[in-house]
Amino acid sequence: MTGHAHVAVGDCEAIRPGLVGQPANTVSSLAFVVAAVPIARAGRRRGRPAWSAVAVATAVEGLGSVAYHGPGGRWAKRLHDGGIVALVAALGVAVGQEGRRPLAGRPVSAGLATTAAALHALSRTGGPLCSCRSPIQGHAAFHVLAAAALAAAAEHR
Repeated sequence: MTGHAHVAVGDCEAIRPGLVGQPANTVSSLAFVVAAVPIARAGRRRGRPAWSAVAVATAVEGLGSVAYHGPGGRWAKRLHDGGIVALVAALGVAVGQEGRRPLAGRPVSAGLATTAAALHALSRTGGPLCSCRSPIQGHAAFHVLAAAALAAAAEHR
């Protein structure tokens, strides 16, 4: 990486040399790509086209996160951060069109999202749940839980 620090240094997992800097965080990022499929299906099945945009943004965020935790670099950070912005915007539109509070009546999604947010905060570098050399990473679990929360939100009637 030409002497620059890896962009994902705040996500606890030790940065390894090579193409995949953070293996656990990189692989777990694919949970977003996987979650995009049931999100798209639920949107089509329920006649909620705004969820198609959520599905696309979820997949983009997953690929951006793979790049961010894998090779890193400025382009990867831009893709990752842009994916988050697109996902938040698309989710806001989709949920807003339903005319109710974002997690009202979605206990599974709310529980997954709350747990994901807590794990994200507590497992950052220097956080109480950070163990940078552990094969099980809190940030990787965050990816899986957040992707599951999105899929559960899309399934809600």
